[in-house]
Amino acid sequence: MADNKYIKFDDPAVEPAVNAEAQLQKELFRIIKRTQEHNFSMHRHAFPATHVKTQAIVKGTLTITPDLPAELAHGIASPENAKHPHPIAMRFANEPSFLQDDRAPGPRGCGMKIFDVSGTFMDDVGSRTRTQDLTFNNAPVLELRDLPTTLQIFTIRERHFRNPDEIANDPDMKKRDDLKLQQAPMQLPNRHFLSYVMYSQSAYRWGPYVAKYALFPTGEFQSALEESHTITEESSPEQHSVWLKEWFNGENDATYDLRVQLCEDISGQSVEDASVQWDESKYPFRTVGSIVLPVGQDVFGAERRAFWDDGMKLNVWYGLEEHRPLGSVNRLRRELYANSVAFRADMNAQEVRAVGSVDEIP
Repeated sequence: MADNKYIKFDDPAVEPAVNAEAQLQKELFRIIKRTQEHNFSMHRHAFPATHVKTQAIVKGTLTITPDLPAELAHGIASPENAKHPHPIAMRFANEPSFLQDDRAPGPRGCGMKIFDVSGTFMDDVGSRTRTQDLTFNNAPVLELRDLPTTLQIFTIRERHFRNPDEIANDPDMKKRDDLKLQQAPMQLPNRHFLSYVMYSQSAYRWGPYVAKYALFPTGEFQSALEESHTITEESSPEQHSVWLKEWFNGENDATYDLRVQLCEDISGQSVEDASVQWDESKYPFRTVGSIVLPVGQDVFGAERRAFWDDGMKLNVWYGLEEHRPLGSVNRLRRELYANSVAFRADMNAQEVRAVGSVDEIP
C-alpha cells in the first residue's frame, strides 16, 4: 500500500526538462563569481556565494528513531544508521550574499554535516568522509523557484550588490509577475535563530520516494524565544550572534526533531517549482530523528569560525545516493558549490577540505 501511495523519485513528472539548462547555469555561474569578487573587493576576503555571515557553529548529536515505518527508513534514517548516534556540526548564518546587519529583515539559514553515515554515496568525497550534508532556511518555500527565476533574480541582486536596499526599486523587479513572492523573504520574522523551524525548501530523494525535510525546535525554552527574542531597530547589528553565544553559555541544550514530508501528489507538491508549499495538513512532516546541541560550547570562537568559514566545505551532492537532490535548482548547486569553494581557496590561499570527523572542527 505504501509503495503505491508515494511518488517515486524517478517518475518523469518529478524532474521535467528545462530549456537551455546548461547555458542558463553557465550564465549564473558567471554572476555568482562576480558577486564573490564584489565581496572580495570590499573586504579583501573571499566568502561563499550565499549565507555569508556566520552567526554560530555548534556541535551536537543526531539520533535516528528506531523501527521507523518502511517508507521513512531510508538513507540517514535507515536501520543501519539507527544503530548508533551520529555526531553533527551546524552553522547558523544570514542568507544574503553580503555581510548583512542583523537588524535587517531577511531569510536565515543553517547547514548541517552528519558524520559516521552508512550507505552508498553519490561522490567519492562522501565515500571517503562518510558524511551527509543537509541545508535549511527558515521559510518552507524558495522564492528562487527554478533555474530561470534564479538567474533573473541574481542578475538584479548583482546589479545592486553595494546598495541592496535598491533591489526593491529595480524596474525589472517591480514589473515581475511574482513580485509578492520575491518580497516574501523580507516579511519573515526576525527573531532568535533557535526559535525557527528550518526547512529544506527544495526536494530530495528519500530512498525510492521524494521528500522535503525540516528541523522543528522541541525544547520548552526554545519555544518561548518566539515571543521573547525579536530584533528591533534598537538591537545590536550582531544580535543573532550575541543571542546564540548567550544560549550556549547557558543552562539549556537546544533540541530539534528531524522530520520528513513525503511527496504523494506531484500536482500539488511540485519538485521543479520550489515556491510551491507542500500542504502540511495533507502531507504532514513525520519525525525520523532527534537532535541535541549541548550547552558549554564556544560557538563563535575564532578558531572554530575560521576553520569552518575558510577551511571546510558542505555540498549536498557529496551525500547518499538515497538523498539525491532533485529539481533544476538543486542540479545547479552541484557545480555552483564546487566553483564557490575553488574561488575561496584561491583568493584566501587556503585549502578547503571535506571534513570526515567532527573532532577536526575546533
